[in-house]
Amino acid sequence: MARGKNGIARQIAKDAHRARFWASLASAPVWAFAVLLGASASYVALGPSSEDDRASLYIVGAIMVLFAFLFSIVARWTYGATRAALTPQRIQAMWLRRFGSEGGEAFRTSRVVDRLSRGGVSALTLQDREVQLSFEQRRNRLAPTFWLLFAPIAAVLGFAGVNSWCDVQARAEQWRPTADNLGDAIGEAIGQALGSAFALVLIILVTTAAFMLATLLFMAVAALAGPIGAAFARNRDDFAGLPQHLKAIDKGKRKGATVLRIGDDHWKEAVSLALRSTDVAIVDLTDVSENVAWELEKAAQMPGGERIVFICADVGARALPLDAVAQVRAALGGPPPAVAYYPQSRGAAKGGERFAEELRAAIYAAFDRRALDRPKAPGADAPGAR
Repeated sequence: MARGKNGIARQIAKDAHRARFWASLASAPVWAFAVLLGASASYVALGPSSEDDRASLYIVGAIMVLFAFLFSIVARWTYGATRAALTPQRIQAMWLRRFGSEGGEAFRTSRVVDRLSRGGVSALTLQDREVQLSFEQRRNRLAPTFWLLFAPIAAVLGFAGVNSWCDVQARAEQWRPTADNLGDAIGEAIGQALGSAFALVLIILVTTAAFMLATLLFMAVAALAGPIGAAFARNRDDFAGLPQHLKAIDKGKRKGATVLRIGDDHWKEAVSLALRSTDVAIVDLTDVSENVAWELEKAAQMPGGERIVFICADVGARALPLDAVAQVRAALGGPPPAVAYYPQSRGAAKGGERFAEELRAAIYAAFDRRALDRPKAPGADAPGAR
């Protein structure tokens, strides 16, 4: 484990650079195919043609542009999924706040916490209401779902198309005229050539149409897989599986943000268990309720006061509510060392970006303090060690 100022930040920056490189390579063929479709559409629509064919060529070009756009989406899915899979999660954070005030135009802090996985931070939070699947993780699952469904079908379609093409060519090579005179033989040859050409065009069109329909179908299935799964798991309680989930976290097998549904009956026990597997706790001081105050007190015990990162809504003065300061003093014996402020409205794009940067920097700093104040364990410098 790297030590010193910004030690973990340097390590995560190297991880991110490596992950982006391989993700770019993985998505490059899909991007190339999308660009090829777009270029082909331009050639078809803008190439020389008669007035009678112009309308049909415009339609063909528009369809090709549509599928170029769809494959650009698949390329972004592939890039995001590959980057997520190859980014080691070197910090386990727990967000001690429930998703209860992100409706309307309120700024969605959960989206920022969700995207921490890009910076090597795996986030966990507990929720007592209907579980909404992680936006970032759902998007990262789209590419594997799409390719798992699409690849075998595309291979079958390609195999069938090539076989049909070869059959038509073989029949054309074996064909012999049956006419008794030269004129009829030439007519038969022309008919055979036109028939073979039509058959080849038909094979291309049918294979392309099936390919495009499969693309649309499997993109829809991939996009709906998350919401459908959430609907079937609406009434679940994750408390029974929490120990196994925490073991996976400790072994570094969990990546990205995770929302677990925990009922009120097991809430305090679940928080106490989860904090034992947490490197850094994130506490929102916007509204310090009795429950948040209790969570703050538990976080001060484990993982420790110096390992807590505070966030708060910016009401204009970038100042904490007085009751929040009092609660922090009671739990830590002093004011919060630093606070990352987020905007109140979704429209504040720059404020959201600044908050994301401040939050990552605060998490890295808290983790480095954690690494410095404990004895170095054997293998602590190994990749992924916390």
